[in-house]
This record gives sequence, structure tokens and C-alpha cells, in this order.
Amino acid sequence: MDSLILEISTRGLHRYEPIEAEVTTLGRALDNDIILSDPTVAPHHLKIIRHQDGRLELVNLAAVNPTRVETLPIDTRELTRLPAGIEIGRVHLQLLARDNPVAETRPLAGNGRRGHLFGHPYWAILLALICICVGALDFHLNFYTSFKWSDLFKYVLRETVLTIGAFVLALSILERLLVNRWEMKQLLTSVCLVYLLFEGASVLAFGLDYLLSASWPGTLFHFGWYLAIIPAAIAIYLINISHIKRGRSIVLALLIASPIAAPSILQSPEMQALLDDFSSSASYHNRLSYLNWHLRDTVSIDRFIEQAHGLEPGEIAD
Repeated sequence: MDSLILEISTRGLHRYEPIEAEVTTLGRALDNDIILSDPTVAPHHLKIIRHQDGRLELVNLAAVNPTRVETLPIDTRELTRLPAGIEIGRVHLQLLARDNPVAETRPLAGNGRRGHLFGHPYWAILLALICICVGALDFHLNFYTSFKWSDLFKYVLRETVLTIGAFVLALSILERLLVNRWEMKQLLTSVCLVYLLFEGASVLAFGLDYLLSASWPGTLFHFGWYLAIIPAAIAIYLINISHIKRGRSIVLALLIASPIAAPSILQSPEMQALLDDFSSSASYHNRLSYLNWHLRDTVSIDRFIEQAHGLEPGEIAD
């Protein structure tokens, strides 16, 4: 009889044990053929019997957390097809034939090339420095009075360094728990690219606000960033860098992004404007045309004051 393979799942990586003997025992005790150290596994939990006529039989030995085959508890079960999913306590197993097909090889980030954007730590360091410079530039452009270097340092530390660091820390912990490894240079590179995308898209969104004399481009960007773009970026990273299954990656991305999205959206001026008549953001003049208002002739201060004196209370000048 050809030997079988028992696949034991362990946090993204798998352990494989050949099943060659006529009787193979599994459990936590040290006299088993295959030892599983999980506390939910009984000292003697499962016996796999290979009969001479080719039949394959599973015998449950545990009173607590009995063996399950395809989610159903068993006492004795004869397998008619492979692969077969087996649960022993919280340990997930699969009994496979040796010729069972395996998934295609997933490429390394950057295809193993050191000069690739994801292939060398100097790219991650360079992008982190660029992000710090962009954060300092953003502070400079939005600060309308003279500022101190200490203010600049605090802003960059709070808005750039801590933001990037928080995402890197959260994703690295998640990656360690899921696939039992670190991908720090790829992770830092990915987070820095998303940060630069945010800064560039913010400039574009608020430029459209000014061009169209409307607030909806900025509002759409703000909501879309937290509800769609951040989860999509996390899912792409988990699928292509960590090589986690697509469905699981999408669910994890939504779970990671939710604690960030909820307070950011609820506390934003855009949401306050939708929930209340008062907003800290100034409303645009609804009578201005978004097609040509920037081309209208300007009015001198004297002319403006003269028009204002002639207005009735509540009346708006043309």
C-alpha cells in the first residue's frame, strides 16, 4: 500500500507526517506515533488503521473533544475518499494521498530581485524619509504664521511617524500571528506608499473642492479613503506579500480598518456637516457657478462696502 500524508495546520505553515504503518496513533502522550502538544488534544486521541485490503479506518479514542471528520463527530469511521478533513480538539488535520496536487508557487515580493522596490531595505528607508519630508512640507504649506522648529518636529512625529509606525506595528503583529514570520521591509515599503498616495490624493481632492466650488470631492475622498482604499490596500498586501487566501484577507482587512475608519469618519468635519446645520468647515456659496466663478471680475473693497450698505438684512449681494 502506498503511504499517506497527514497535514497538520500550524498558523499558516504546515507540518507533514507520513502514515506508513498499519496502525498510527495520535495524541498528546509521548508514546504516540504522532505527538500533538495542544492542550485540547487528549493523551490518546485518534487511531488510524490501514487494512490490507486498502480500507482506511479512523477510531476515536478521546472522551473529551472527540475526533471530527468533515465537522461530524465520530466513534469509528471508514474513509471512502481523500483528502479528508479531521479535527482533533482545535488542531486541524488533512489526510492526503501522496499524489495530491499542491498549489502553485507564490513569488517572493519583488521576485527576489534586490533592486526591486520590495526587494531591498534601502527602498523602505528611502520611502520613510520621503514620507517625513512630505509631512514637513504639508505642515509648512498649512501653517499661515511663523512657526518654530519644535512645532514642525511635533507635527511630523504625530502625523507622519506615529501614523506609519502604528500601521507597521499592527500589520507586523497580525502577520506574525497568521503566517509565523516577519516581512518588515515589504511592510514598511507598502505603508509608506499608501501614506504618499493619501497625501497626493488629499491635494487633488481639496483642489477639486476649490475648482468646483463644492465640498463633495473632499467628502467623497474622506469617506472613500477609510471605507474602501485602506481596506483594499491591506487586502492587497495580505494576498500578494503574506500569501493569505483572498477571502480571508478581505475579512481581515475590513476588521483591521474598522477601528481606524469609525472614529475618523464620525469625528470628521464632513460627517458633522451631514449630521448638523453647523460645521467647523465654511460652506461654499451656493449661488456661485462651478463652471465660471473663478473667471468673474473681482470687486474692490470700496465697491464691496458700498454694495453692503445698500443690502437689506439677510439679502445676498450679486
